Amino acid sequence: MIKDILTYSNIAIVGGGRVCKAILEIVLGENFSGKGIRIVGVADINEKAEGFVYAREKGLYTTMEYRDLYHLEGLDVIIELTGDNEVLGELKASKPEKLRLIDHLEAMSVWDYLQIEDERTRITRDLQKHGAKPERIKQEFNLFSKHLEKIVDERTRHLQSVERELVERERALSQIIQGNTIPTFVINRDHIVTHWNRACEKLTGYKAEEIVGTNKQWLPFRPEERPIMADVIVDDMEAEEIEKYYGQIWRKSALIKGAYEAEEFFPHIGEAGKWLFFTAAPIRDANGRTVGSIETLWDTTERREAREAQQRVCDELEEKTAELEQANIQLKRFDELKTSFLANMSHELRTPLNSILGYTDLILDRVDGEITDEQEKSLTKVQKNAKHLLTLINDVLDISRIESGRMELDLKPVNVRDLIGETVSALEPLLDKKGLVLETAFEEGLPLAHADQDRVRQVVTNLVDNAIKFTSEGCITIRAGASEMGLEKGKRPRFAEICISDTGKGIRKRDLNRLFDKFRTLDTLAASQYKGAGLGLSICKGLVEMQGGTIWVKSTYRQGSTFCFTLPAEAEAARLDYEEVGTAERLKPSRATAGTRVLVVDDEPDQVTLISKILQEEGYRIAKAYDGRQAIESVKRSRPDLIILDLMMPNVNGFEVIAYLKGGEETRRIPIIVLTGKELTRKQAQDLNGKVERIMKKGVLGMEEILETVNRTLETFRAA
Repeated sequence: MIKDILTYSNIAIVGGGRVCKAILEIVLGENFSGKGIRIVGVADINEKAEGFVYAREKGLYTTMEYRDLYHLEGLDVIIELTGDNEVLGELKASKPEKLRLIDHLEAMSVWDYLQIEDERTRITRDLQKHGAKPERIKQEFNLFSKHLEKIVDERTRHLQSVERELVERERALSQIIQGNTIPTFVINRDHIVTHWNRACEKLTGYKAEEIVGTNKQWLPFRPEERPIMADVIVDDMEAEEIEKYYGQIWRKSALIKGAYEAEEFFPHIGEAGKWLFFTAAPIRDANGRTVGSIETLWDTTERREAREAQQRVCDELEEKTAELEQANIQLKRFDELKTSFLANMSHELRTPLNSILGYTDLILDRVDGEITDEQEKSLTKVQKNAKHLLTLINDVLDISRIESGRMELDLKPVNVRDLIGETVSALEPLLDKKGLVLETAFEEGLPLAHADQDRVRQVVTNLVDNAIKFTSEGCITIRAGASEMGLEKGKRPRFAEICISDTGKGIRKRDLNRLFDKFRTLDTLAASQYKGAGLGLSICKGLVEMQGGTIWVKSTYRQGSTFCFTLPAEAEAARLDYEEVGTAERLKPSRATAGTRVLVVDDEPDQVTLISKILQEEGYRIAKAYDGRQAIESVKRSRPDLIILDLMMPNVNGFEVIAYLKGGEETRRIPIIVLTGKELTRKQAQDLNGKVERIMKKGVLGMEEILETVNRTLETFRAA
């Protein structure tokens, strides 16, 4: 009973509001003197709360941290008056085990007891004071009865209010469960089903009236009676017992404390059975006792089937990928054979074709005597077609050389203005024949290009010749100037840029991306008038890129096209793109090479071995790494004087190595030469600008040129 709990107890109150003050006024009043009830402290987070202020005025211990009350000497009871279930939960979890906790609901009985005891004591004292007069006794009894009626009335109204609230909560809970689209049911502590929503009816085929009020929650799921997951929760089964029913498919929920979940196939639900993922969680009362369980079900059949279908697709994709990889290996081999065949056959065809052209010229020049007009016409046709065939053979030979890396370039300073002037002069007959005007525009400060003059002339001739072919009227314009690519403020331009524009038919947008492909001719009326192998633009692209430049096109259909390409303005400019070393005299290594340490990084061991041998013969000390991670570890152990770095490697690639080195104070000044087979995008090339000393392409440069570049780079850094 409350009286037994409170009598001769030291009590602390958590929650110093109005009720706290009322309790203090009674306990500290004259009617409770000697009752053995002692209030020793009050806690509240609001220091202005009525009871908190009153307790302080009366000299009681007060605190804003309720855990401080635990340290009060001889404390027996804590009364919680906050009405906050979260605070109540914290008190239950943190209080010393010996302390008796009275929550805000049980505290109503404390309040009733204190009021009745206070009134009883007052009446007893009053009767003793006035003697046992009948009328006085009757009067006091009536007052006490009214006071007791008032307490009973207040408690009745409170209980009615609580009951209405519980009914409303039950109605709201039922509506929530019933309106939930997830199949859900609830059982109480006696394993009786209290809720079975419409989604559950739809999934299982069992109506609520068949299940609610019974303990047949197993019926829709199992062929015979046995505990389902909700029953497991109510019975608080141990893991060993759960495994008897669910084996290893069950687990504790990661989201809901005390909940279990599992996924299982139920063959008798639906036409072909269903996979269900189900979760059961406990329903607890205010004291934490399990009073029921709620279970939700999720039909995962479609997800399972989709996952299995996806796995089948992945398996098929892996098989196709393996087949494609094998096919790619074969295609690469066939492509290499084709390139080799074309190169060899082109040489074989040119020899007899040159003889045909030579002898035809002799006959047309009447070296062996006169010929008739008809013979001259026929021989002229032979000569024209032989020259066309020779052009095709030369194109095939050029493309095979470019692809095989056997194209030799004579790189030296080239005057772009003079070269364009010479090229235009050779094409004037074609311009005059079609009545076209050719204009040139050269910017001031046009730099010399570091390029192969003959190959640049070949590119310009090809682009201008195409412009003439596909322009029926109007003009052709050639512009040349400094390129903005790689341009730094206050420094000389790194590239010369040449653009050829026409007012011809233009190119459809859909054809732009495939314009530079090999053996590609556009399906247009103008293109059909000029038969060719479709190699011209592909050769132009290869020649420009081999010299460290870039080529692109802009076009508006039926309005004209503009082809532009860049060339390095000087040998050092090629650091933005592929370096092509010319015939300049090789730099001799200085005596310092004997102590110079070079780190060679490539995932191809043969490439590492080849470069290492050449550098070692020149006296360099070599460190080797076969991927980016090994390279970084090598630099950490011993700082090299120069790094030769591949870009495309497993684990850590070359771009990541460069970023790491340039981000370190001690490594950012190590010179880096990139040697790669990757076709860099313009953005990638620009990103490497200023971070590496050279970008050289595998298969294009010989080992002598690579050695020369190493020597030149080290000489430059020593001079700096």
